[in-house]
Amino acid sequence: MEKLKNLWDDKLWFKILVIVVILALSYWFGIIAILLGFILFIYAIVTVIRKYIFKKNTRFKVRYILLSFLALTIMGGYGYAQTHPEEMEQSRIRQQETKKAAETKKDEDAKKAAKAKKAEDAKKAEDAKKAEAAKQAEAAKQAEAAKQAEAAKQAEAAKQAEVARQAEAANQAEAARQAEAAKQAEAARQAEAAKQAKAARQAEAARQAEAAAQAQAAAQTEQNGNSSGYTRDANGRWHRSNGQFASKKEIAAAGLVW
Repeated sequence: MEKLKNLWDDKLWFKILVIVVILALSYWFGIIAILLGFILFIYAIVTVIRKYIFKKNTRFKVRYILLSFLALTIMGGYGYAQTHPEEMEQSRIRQQETKKAAETKKDEDAKKAAKAKKAEDAKKAEDAKKAEAAKQAEAAKQAEAAKQAEAAKQAEAAKQAEVARQAEAANQAEAARQAEAAKQAEAARQAEAAKQAKAARQAEAARQAEAAAQAQAAAQTEQNGNSSGYTRDANGRWHRSNGQFASKKEIAAAGLVW
């Protein structure tokens, strides 16, 4: 082992020989070469982690490991393709079938999606149509409600105007009635005043006639009294001829008025 290491370090031809042998083996044993290539790739990742994260020294450099991975993988894949053409053809056919199945499934999914989208669009259009119809119905309902409200408002205004007109007519009728009543009251007052004035004139005339009659009766009584010896003072009392008060009987017996 030490000799091999020294040959690897000192002899270039040994390195070339080892590389050629490894490539030849990779060509003839492609599956093994690919497997070793992936192992080297994993080892390269582990080396990077040890070197840059854990800060530990590594035996091999990462670039050499990656170059080895690429060489083994490429040579192994090429060799396997050359040494196993039937399997590669079958793999290619399987890949084509898989790709075709995937494309068929993709087309079916696309058709289903298109169908679902079409149904969704139709549903949206139907919903939009229903929403528009509902909106129009609501607008018509609101317009009808506004029309009815306006009609009710106009009817209420007409009713209030009719009530105001009737109230005005009633006020005018009441004013006319009150004016007529005032006129009749004034006529009655004037008639009553005229009646009272007439009654006052008649009473005054009767009083004057009564006064004249009384004066005439007093004068006649006084004249009769003077003839019978009785006299009457200013207070209406009768006196005898000797100046004493006379009684009612005496006056009545003498035919005089008390």
